Parts: sequence; structure tokens; C-alpha cells
Amino acid sequence: MRTFFYWLFSTSLAALAASASEHSEKAADILWLPASQLDVLPVPEPSRAILLGVGIMAIAFTYRQAWLNLKRKD
Repeated sequence: MRTFFYWLFSTSLAALAASASEHSEKAADILWLPASQLDVLPVPEPSRAILLGVGIMAIAFTYRQAWLNLKRKD
């Protein structure tokens, strides 16, 4: 059951991070600045969001493998 929750949390975190990295019209509202005061607006690049999600899942997989290997040594 712990494994299921680990992967559920990891997948949720990756999806949340990927969706938060995408361009949105509310970027100025989140930063509490008018759009005219923002020097650099986010660029919509879905590939970055996908790579971020894949990277988080890769880190989760590597961390889990390292943890299991550490537990097996004892």
C-alpha cells in the first residue's frame, strides 16, 4: 500500500509542477504585479512542462531504488 501512495504522490507532484510551469494569463495576478511591470513574461513551451514532469518521475524512481537498496543492506 505504501508503494501505491508513493507513486500516486509522485505522479500528482509531477502533474502539478508541469501544469504550474505552463503559460497562463494569470501570471501577473499570481505575482501581484500589473502586466506592464513584468520584465519577462512566461513563454508557452509545453515541451518544458513535459520534461519537468518526466524529470520529477525519474528522480522519484531513482530515489525509490536507492532507498530499497539501502534497506536491503541491513
